[in-house]
Amino acid sequence: MNRKIEILNDLTINKIAAGEVIEAPHSVVKELVENSIDAGASMVTLEIKEGGKKYIRVTDNGIGIGEEYVERAFMRHSTSKITDIGDLSNIDSLGFRGEALASIAAVSRIKMITRTKNQDYGILLEVMGGVIKTREKTGCPTGTTVIVENLFFNTPARLKFMKSNSAETAEVSKIIARLSLSNPGISFGYINNNNAIFTTPGNSMLSQAIVSVFDKDTFKNLIPLESNESNIKLWGYIGQPNFVRGNRNLQIIYVNGRYVKSRLISKVVEEAYKEKVVINKHPVCVLNLDVDPSEIDVNVHPSKVEIKFEKEEQVQKFVYKSIAKALEENTIMPKLFPRVLQGFNNSGGIEKKGNVAGDILINEACDNYVQKSNVAEKGQFVDKQDRDNENWVQVSDTYEDTVQSSFLDTLLDQYKIIGQIFDTYIILEKGQSFYLIDQHAAHERLIYNKFLEEIKNEKVISQRLVQPKILELSNEDYILLSENMGSFIKMGFHIEEFGMNSVIIRETPMILGKPRDFSFIYEILDETRDDSNVAGYFEDAIIKKACRKAIKANDKLDYCEMKQLVEELHTLTPPLTCPHGRPIILVMRQYDIEKHFKRIQ
Repeated sequence: MNRKIEILNDLTINKIAAGEVIEAPHSVVKELVENSIDAGASMVTLEIKEGGKKYIRVTDNGIGIGEEYVERAFMRHSTSKITDIGDLSNIDSLGFRGEALASIAAVSRIKMITRTKNQDYGILLEVMGGVIKTREKTGCPTGTTVIVENLFFNTPARLKFMKSNSAETAEVSKIIARLSLSNPGISFGYINNNNAIFTTPGNSMLSQAIVSVFDKDTFKNLIPLESNESNIKLWGYIGQPNFVRGNRNLQIIYVNGRYVKSRLISKVVEEAYKEKVVINKHPVCVLNLDVDPSEIDVNVHPSKVEIKFEKEEQVQKFVYKSIAKALEENTIMPKLFPRVLQGFNNSGGIEKKGNVAGDILINEACDNYVQKSNVAEKGQFVDKQDRDNENWVQVSDTYEDTVQSSFLDTLLDQYKIIGQIFDTYIILEKGQSFYLIDQHAAHERLIYNKFLEEIKNEKVISQRLVQPKILELSNEDYILLSENMGSFIKMGFHIEEFGMNSVIIRETPMILGKPRDFSFIYEILDETRDDSNVAGYFEDAIIKKACRKAIKANDKLDYCEMKQLVEELHTLTPPLTCPHGRPIILVMRQYDIEKHFKRIQ
């Protein structure tokens, strides 16, 4: 029996498309706000109720939709962003697929009020379940307002899997925060259940958008970054190494103004912070990557958050180098009483209430700005002279933070060793500050760097085994070891083939100590079977060895030992962390002490 092949009607098609494009209220918010941005709006207001499940309103002052095109806007694959397939290789708008409004309308009750500046009146259009119910003229300002109510009312299966109101609100909050930070030239307002959450100034200054969306303490822990190379630019802010999260919610990355989830860039960011942040913690960043639109593909998924790069290797190297340089030049000394990250709760939702931007913006020069030199603003640095004549953000107290590179440059000048406490921490006085040095973390980093230098220069010291060890391997392990023989040799192993699926080990690296057995060879092969990351395994081995050889906590040091350790720190580069990412040095200023003793207010 032959099955009939039917052509689905438009309503069914739109409902199916809604399953891909509209996952939840935050998907609706993303599509509608992106439409406002593409419409050239300078002001966008988002209001939600009950996590957006019952009510979403997006109002903008963009160009509006002409009277003759209002109905067409709700037709599937209708768009003003592209005209043919050739435009897909050079997309500069956020939306382009022409699916959003049709998909939203298919699963909700939607009302649109829109007017262009050349029209004497606006058009009100109401659509329910994909069917136009009302069309009439109305008075309204230039721009567009879209109201979405009762999302998924006609798709109970989807409605059943909606999250709680608080969880949906958290997702919406993340979306509007990301869109606000990627468009600092637009003033965004966000209202949740009749409460104003934040308003951004829309003055094209990323710093003030960050303060408005999060808070000034968050901004104080960020490092400005701007880097250019041929046809690629990276700009924005990265977090101080001691300013980390337990997840990647605050790794916010944009490519050509579009928020993306790029494994490639996220991996590079994490790699640039490797050994600089505590294990299992993740750095914070708000980064904009500008590349030639013809060298990326944003049409990977209907959500348009996934992206592919044509020149992946160039992007990887450029982003890594840019972040590493900014960290080396701008990392500050962590304080004894660090500030905690605010603004997002554990679910990634914004905890703030009310419009705090007005309490933070001040009309004065930012002489107390944590980075005295430059600030990355919309891809360009803003110098002090420019800041004197505009509203700015007060982001520091009445003293400057100690930049680690400056500290190391002058470490050997006029410092005084006060002594050792708990047989673990060295107290160092210098200028108007004192420093606590973790003797184990400091020595561990020095040893680890020495090992890495030996490997880099291929001068690893090996030890010859009194009795060579013969290993019998499976054919698979034998092939894997043979393929990675170069890495083993570079690390100081002397391994030779020794018959069918067998090898003989004659020398091992001194840094791994005296081998009690050779099961670690099998562990290396097992752990590198999937990704062949032999070098990564060896780095872990070096870290463990460095930790064992380093001065321990509770080791009492005399003055000469402390002095030698402090002077050797001069050879390090920031950030000052042990290989596990723990800080080596903490600082406390005379100002902090006097403030705690109430000598100053």
